Amino acid sequence: MGVGLLELFLEFMKIGFFMFGGGYGGIALMYKELVEINKWVSDDEFVRIIGISESTPGPIAINSATYIGYKLGGLPGSILATLGVVIPPYLVILVIAMFLTSYMSSEAARVVFRGINAAVVALILYALISVGRSVLTLKQPPFINVVSVAIFVVAFTLLYLANLHPIYVIAVSAGLSILVRVLLGL
Repeated sequence: MGVGLLELFLEFMKIGFFMFGGGYGGIALMYKELVEINKWVSDDEFVRIIGISESTPGPIAINSATYIGYKLGGLPGSILATLGVVIPPYLVILVIAMFLTSYMSSEAARVVFRGINAAVVALILYALISVGRSVLTLKQPPFINVVSVAIFVVAFTLLYLANLHPIYVIAVSAGLSILVRVLLGL
């Protein structure tokens, strides 16, 4: 793939610096940079990485950076991508803690964060559409992945209506996928 370690580190620093809204808000940015612009990972691979990162302990952005960094640059790439995604938010929150704590309750700060929060919702929606399209569709007819759509509906129902903890929803979804594979061979 030919990705240099410095390039990898700087790309993840950029992602880390603009990753407002936490990991879920950052998924859209990671998708844009890593899949669409740099083409370091495929659409399908990105979806799998997000699934793995969500299913393992720790923040999704750090887990994703660690995995992608390892894929592109081995252990050094993994370390540098992880540091790249962690250092910028650490420095930003450090500056805020040191200098701006009294400013954070001001009207100006509320206005700024209202705008940032709206953008974060848009980023999460973009990530949902980008990743969802890959998960719920197929590249050949019938174009709709019926099994994935059914599992999505069950998972959403368990999360939203039954208020089931996300860990259980992930376990149920994985179990359903295995069951469908074993029973139907899909």
